[in-house]
Order: sequence, then structure tokens, then C-alpha cells
Amino acid sequence: MNQQSWSLRALALGTLLSVNIGCAGVPPADGESTRVLPGVAAGAQATAVAIVEAVDMQTREVKLRREDGELVSLIASDEVRNLAQLEVGDRVEVEHTIGLVIMLSPASGTQPLRRDQLDVERAELGQKPGALVRQTVAVTGTVTAVDAETRLVTVKGPRRTVNLPVADDIDLATIRVGDEVDAVYQESIAISVKPAAAGR
Repeated sequence: MNQQSWSLRALALGTLLSVNIGCAGVPPADGESTRVLPGVAAGAQATAVAIVEAVDMQTREVKLRREDGELVSLIASDEVRNLAQLEVGDRVEVEHTIGLVIMLSPASGTQPLRRDQLDVERAELGQKPGALVRQTVAVTGTVTAVDAETRLVTVKGPRRTVNLPVADDIDLATIRVGDEVDAVYQESIAISVKPAAAGR
């Protein structure tokens, strides 16, 4: 997910710059007035629910009835802990969350960099099956060009350079060559299982 993550971050930055959700005041440098640089944040969440219809411990096949009535089948890998605790009628909930925070700041001379972190949590032994997988990508880039005519801002990241469109309601004068772009993208998937009685 390396280059794909940077592409997604770049695409999101181009989109979110047009939203201008929040702004951060920047202290004046030598002889310049205070600049207000765009800072944005966005997120989304989706939840899916299914009911356990059958569990085959020999083949580790689990059949689930989705909310739309469709019956789906999957094979639980050996990494799925506590499959024996899964029962017909149990309610399986899957929650998918994504979030993105972006800030612009004056140049500091920092080289573009990227940090990736993957966190995985599993249910304790004896509990209902469950897991949480969270991926966090933090990227720092540098503005290398600002084209007022086309309203494109060029940002050099640790692995590639991208051209990002900026909406008409953003003052391009607040974005300068050398400014730093800091972005944190996080995506998580949480799977939990509740007894049948809890879902009724």
C-alpha cells in the first residue's frame, strides 16, 4: 500500500483543500505579515451487520446472512481466534473508518518523509471472535511550485511529486514555495461478534 497510500493522500489533499474546514494561524516571519494557512480534516465511517447462519468447525466455513438478505460464505483462517465460540444467530458487526488530517506550515528545511504503522488487535482466548486492524500513514511533503493561472500546487513527497488542484475560494497567496504539507491518513476495520440476544 506504499505508492497507493501516497496517491490516495495526494488525491484527498487536492479535494480537501477546496473545503477549507479549518485554518491555522502562522506567526509572522522576518518582515512578513501573519499568514493563515489552510488546514483541513475529514473522515467517514460505514458499518455492516450480518447474522451467523451456520458454522462448520471442520472446514472453518462460516455462512452469514447480510442485511439485504443475501447469504454469503467465508472460510475463517487459522488466525481467527475463538471460532468455536461463534454460534448460529450471533450478530457480526464490521465497522470501517477512514480519516485524513492535513496542515500546511512554513518552510523548516525538513526533508519529505513517510512513516507507516500497522496495529492489529485480536480477541482474548475464550471470547467471541473479534479483531481490530488499523493502518496509519504520516507523510510530509514540500510545496515546490504554485501556478496561479492553472491553480495547481506542486508538492514533492518522499516518493513522488504530484500536482494538486486548489479551489477558487482558497487564496493562493497564502501558499508559498517551500511550505510544508503534513498529512496523516488512518484507516481501520473493526470486527466484533455479539450474542444473538444482544442483537434483538
